[in-house]
Amino acid sequence: MYRKYLQVIALALLTVALILPSAACQQGGNGADLGATLTRSYNNFREWFIMQGAKDRIEKIRKGAANIMVVDGNGTPVRDARVYFEQQSHDFLFGSNLAPLGEPSNGPNGIDQDWANAYEALFNYGTLPFYWDVYEPKQGQTAEQALRAMADWARKRNIITEGSPLISADAVPAWAPPAVNDMQAIQEKRVKEITGDLCGLVDYWDVVSEPTLGPRVNTSVGSWMNSRTPAIVCSDALSWARSACPKANLIINDFRTDQDFRDILEGILRQHSSYDAIGIETDMLRGNWPLYQVWDICDRFKDLNVPIHFTEVTILSGSPSTDPGAGGQQSGSWPSTPAGELAQADYAEKLYTMLFSNPSVQAITWWNFSDKDAAQGAPSGLLRADMSKKPAYDRLLKLIRDDWWSRGNAYTGNSGTAVFRGFFGQYKLIVEKDNKRVESGILITRGLENKLQIQLTDYTQLPPTPLYQLIWPYAVALVVIVIIVLIVRWIDKMQRRI
Repeated sequence: MYRKYLQVIALALLTVALILPSAACQQGGNGADLGATLTRSYNNFREWFIMQGAKDRIEKIRKGAANIMVVDGNGTPVRDARVYFEQQSHDFLFGSNLAPLGEPSNGPNGIDQDWANAYEALFNYGTLPFYWDVYEPKQGQTAEQALRAMADWARKRNIITEGSPLISADAVPAWAPPAVNDMQAIQEKRVKEITGDLCGLVDYWDVVSEPTLGPRVNTSVGSWMNSRTPAIVCSDALSWARSACPKANLIINDFRTDQDFRDILEGILRQHSSYDAIGIETDMLRGNWPLYQVWDICDRFKDLNVPIHFTEVTILSGSPSTDPGAGGQQSGSWPSTPAGELAQADYAEKLYTMLFSNPSVQAITWWNFSDKDAAQGAPSGLLRADMSKKPAYDRLLKLIRDDWWSRGNAYTGNSGTAVFRGFFGQYKLIVEKDNKRVESGILITRGLENKLQIQLTDYTQLPPTPLYQLIWPYAVALVVIVIIVLIVRWIDKMQRRI
């Protein structure tokens, strides 16, 4: 261990020793440029160091041991039984935007099957759209049944769902009341009704989206947030959702990753309220974020001791936007290019690997799944508009369903127990012994012993063979060999006398 750290330190010193003279020569003594060069070199080294340790961190924090005890019909431990294990789902949440499920006139079952098959093969998590202006365009006329159908489609495919957002200052219907007191009451009603009616069907809720922006948005919700303050609005909304569905997982989500967002999160805690996860919108329309910067974001919020969800991950397969307005929206067509798709795949593979290796991160949501549905027309999908797969899709599929997917065989010992390590999640088990077979399953969960007893009811374990029965053939053979040796030596001795 220490040797590894010493090697890293030595490499760092060597890097500085090589860069410093060359940088000084190139910059001609310009201190500012030299400082920028050294900063870039330092950050590049940090990024390399973070990625070098990713595999070891993943092995440590994303896996757990399972102890499978196999017994026969009498409860006797079974020796030498084969236990085949195959992962069925991840504990970690990998997802995307499920909004396209609401587009077909006949509901989610009318979705393009190429889209649906590709989604189900890759992801176990999805975000459902609850924007107020779309969900309730006319007062009292909601899209609850449509959203319920979308959530049910996901549940049947073992896809966990998040509803987003419950409160957002820039998603306000025209009929919304302007008065602050009226808005307080109507938001309470909305949050409680939605979370209560869909409790148990939708698992996670983005309770307040972009609270740092809310007070500055010129809408009635923005005015309400400005009057009440974002921290109090978040605290109220969390308590409403918690009372309507105590088992729901509640998220506060924002695109800001600086102290402004942290101040709101700390303010919520001072209101004696709580959230279950922190959402970080990861919109990269203007270019990919340096990986060390993403790691620093995790560090900035980790001491709040709740999981971090990276939401709305937008990685382009075309040129970055140069438009300073509209959140980076680019005018005209925005094509995906072959070179851009390879760059998208390279960065996505690194980003997902790094985030999966960070103990604070619980979920990553890609935004959007296909270019056909992409926000602002950006080439940000894992699928092209014709539903063909980009290289980034294949890279993530290999990571999520192969590199980070456990399967194999374990065998029971004399105690009847087989032990294996696997990524946290649900597993299918097949136990076999002398043509007897039984299937079962286990959920490997962080922090638990993950023990399971499986009974082969049609099998009877024979008692262990007594030691004397095991060794007597060898003892007899040894005696015979000794006798033969003695006879040979006796014959040899007699021949010499003659």
